[in-house]
Amino acid sequence: MNQKVPESAIVVDTMENSSNSAYGAYFERLYILKDEKVVYQGGRGPEGYRISELRDWLERYRNELEASDAPVVVHV
Repeated sequence: MNQKVPESAIVVDTMENSSNSAYGAYFERLYILKDEKVVYQGGRGPEGYRISELRDWLERYRNELEASDAPVVVHV
């Protein structure tokens, strides 16, 4: 079911949960994308989230950037 609202689109599932079933939207994951590639894929959430693992990856990446001559811009 798709209902239009001025300046936004709202998509809701039916009570039969057909959209969720059709698109496999069962789990959430945390990802890091770099240069259009997935460089980090977290576990299935919310139980599989490892925020410390994500933070460690970002820290390693920041350290690599700071060690290089490239300008450092990290959005966390």
